[in-house]
Formats: sequence, structure tokens, C-alpha cells
Amino acid sequence: MSVLDYHVFLLLSLVCVPISWSVPRAHAFDAVAGWTALCLVVLSPATALWLTAIVLGLPKLLAGRDARRGPRAVLAILLLTVGLIVSRALPGWAWIGGAFFTLRAMHVVIEWWMRRLSAPSLRESLHYFLFLPVLAAGPIHRLPHFQHQLRRRRWDPQMFFTGAERILLGLVWFYVVASFVLVQVDARLAWYLSDVADFWSVWARAAVSWLELFFAFSGTTHLALGISLMMGLKLEENFDRPWAARNLVDFWTRWHMTLTHWVRDYAFRPLTALTRSPVVGLLGAMLVVGLWHEFSLYYVLWAMWQSLGILLSQLVNRRIGARWRRSWITAPFGFLAILAWLSAARPVIELMGVGH
Repeated sequence: MSVLDYHVFLLLSLVCVPISWSVPRAHAFDAVAGWTALCLVVLSPATALWLTAIVLGLPKLLAGRDARRGPRAVLAILLLTVGLIVSRALPGWAWIGGAFFTLRAMHVVIEWWMRRLSAPSLRESLHYFLFLPVLAAGPIHRLPHFQHQLRRRRWDPQMFFTGAERILLGLVWFYVVASFVLVQVDARLAWYLSDVADFWSVWARAAVSWLELFFAFSGTTHLALGISLMMGLKLEENFDRPWAARNLVDFWTRWHMTLTHWVRDYAFRPLTALTRSPVVGLLGAMLVVGLWHEFSLYYVLWAMWQSLGILLSQLVNRRIGARWRRSWITAPFGFLAILAWLSAARPVIELMGVGH
């Protein structure tokens, strides 16, 4: 979604706030779901169609007797996966949050299959999936937590104004830092490094790109969570100061946490239990993270590179003492090492002849 398109999406999301408080409590999120559906029909008919199929189809597919629970769960996961792949493959179709709401739907299916969650009713499905503020940038919030927040929702001035503060912070991070300052830095860097070897130039610009990604993604997350707070809902956090991490293991527990938690629960742990190999679990989990961004050879290699970095981080952690790992002296080196490894993925993969 371009910056210009996000202007419109943000304004439409903000409309959810007065809707949620002006409509009687019993029907407030029916109205929010209706507004979300209307906005999607206008902004992205393809998204509206696919999300409507999920909203209506999941309660019907998961309802009824327990017989054939496994095959129904497999069928749902396959349909969701195919839908996500098709949505990425069709050129010229403007999709909003396809990867986010697909993983939310898979979460519901897997938890239902594991008998930790009842099949959602049609109304619960409407409220959960048709919630406009989180469609474009997440978080990948869980259904039980969302339902709990709906039940305990009440007017709280402190929560409302905290949400407004987060919206202001998100606006600064997204529009000022990411979309202006770091874009200018990248342009200047490209000019200064025009005579430098391609590998080092790509590496330096990739580092700026990671910072730009953080401020853009974290900024839009602040906006989504801020709007949710103004509506009386406290959803899961997506970032926990990732650049304060001391190593890559710590970094990936702080970065896009709702995605990493999803991958931990539904990829890493099952694969590790099945193969009895944490390394296989790690490779599978990072492959899911990579392909979540894009179905391409580049992101397969990207997943392998990031897995290697995590394994090396674990090896280094075992070699050095806990006191040294926690020392303030090592903090800047941790940040630089993390950024260097993350951004090195692009030039290393391009050396293999695979473009981004």
C-alpha cells in the first residue's frame, strides 16, 4: 500500500472510533464490521470478496459435529494457503492485509482443531475479521484475546487519550521519519556510494532500508493500536524495542512479535516436536516468515541466511559469559552486529544471482 493510499485507509479507520461509541454497545462492533466491509468494497473489491468468504465460510466449515475434524481443518488450511498464494500472484489487484487476515484465520482453524477454541459464530467472525484499523499493518491478534477485550470494553478517558498519543507517535514515525527523513538519507547515500563497489553500496542501503522498515511498520502499528485503544480495545503489541536487543535471538523475539509468536506456536514447536530437531524447527519457522512476505526464491534464501545468523548467535552466547552479554559496553556492538547481519542478506543473495 502506497503512502497516498494509506492516507485514505487511515482516515477511514479513524471513523471507526465515533462509530464504536455512538452506536449502542450491543451493536457497536456490528456497525464497525459493516463500515469495514463498505470501505473494503470501495478500496479493494478483491480483498472484500476473499475476506467475506473467510468470514462466512469458517463458521460454517468448523461448526457441527466433531466427526472429520482433522480433514476439515486440513481443507481450511489448504484453501487459506491457496487463497494467499493466488492473492500474491495476481498482478494489478490491490490487496489490503491479505497475509495478516490469512494468518488470523489459520490461527482460528488450528486452535479449533486442537480443541482449544470453539468454532466462532458468524457474528464473532464478523467482529474479528472485519476490524478495519488492523487490516493493513496488523497486529496478528488472537481471537480469544479480542473477544475478551470486547467483553470488558468500557469508556476509559485515560485509555482514549493514550490511544491518541500513540496515533501522534505513529504519524511522526511513519510520515516524518520513515517516509521523509530516511528516504532522503537513502537518496543521499545512493549518490555518495555511486562509485563504490555494488556489494558495499547495496549493504549500506539495505541497512537504511531496515531502519526505514522499522519506523514505517512500527509507525503504522502504533496507529492501529492507538485507534483500537480509542475504541476501548487493548490489542497485542507488535514491537518491543527490537534495536535494544543484544543478539539476533533476542531481536526476533522483539520484532513483529505477533508474527513470531504465530510462527513459534504453529511452525517451530510442531516441527521441532515432529523431527526432534530445533534446527529443523528454526529453518521451517524462518521459511514461513520469509514466504509470508513473498513467495519467491529470494525469501527462501533470506530465511536460510537469517536462520544461520540465529544459530551463530546461539553459539556465541554459549561462548561468552552472562555478565559480558548484559554489559552496557556490548549494547552498541549488539545493535551494529544485528543490523549488519540483517542487511547483509540482500547483497549476499544478490551475489548468488537472485534479485529482490
